[in-house]
Amino acid sequence: MSSFCDGDEVEIIGHEDGLWGSYYEAKIIKQTEKEDELLIEYKTLIEDEITEQQKDGAKVFLQETVNVKYIRPAPPKVEVPKFKINDEVDVFDNDGWWVGRVTRVSENRNKYTGRVFTRCYVWFDSTMEEIDYQFCKLRIHQERTNGSWVEQENNKTKNKRKLVNDSSVLHQETKKIHASMGMEVGSSSWTVEIY
Repeated sequence: MSSFCDGDEVEIIGHEDGLWGSYYEAKIIKQTEKEDELLIEYKTLIEDEITEQQKDGAKVFLQETVNVKYIRPAPPKVEVPKFKINDEVDVFDNDGWWVGRVTRVSENRNKYTGRVFTRCYVWFDSTMEEIDYQFCKLRIHQERTNGSWVEQENNKTKNKRKLVNDSSVLHQETKKIHASMGMEVGSSSWTVEIY
């Protein structure tokens, strides 16, 4: 029997090709006849096939049966004032949360409103690419270990969470990360080493 109850907020761990390193928000609908499977409904994935009764234009969220080993409770919300280089994060994109690592942070001020907008550049091991995102699309990555939520050590260790406000320091930190990734700053050629 599963430790989840009907209505629980959960995340489904991406376990198919092309979905590794992703999590999808869902809720438990009910236990199925099999002890290790639950019927869930995604919060962001829509049904592809629409039946006659569903043609009124309302979104119909995808429901499917999922093995409990691919289900985890929804992680607690952690407020993060700023992300730092090398923080392990989840980025909300393509209807799910994707695990990556911050490689650069840039802040720009709107010349009309004075409001500061933060963008984070994130490296994804799963797709071998770096993409920039608005700050609001990121959260700290957490893993469930022995029934508790745990942040990556770099994310919670104060001496490693330094704020980088000086652009020259930020550029040097970015060069270090790019060098450790086998990448030349300013080029599009990549050397990837798999250990």
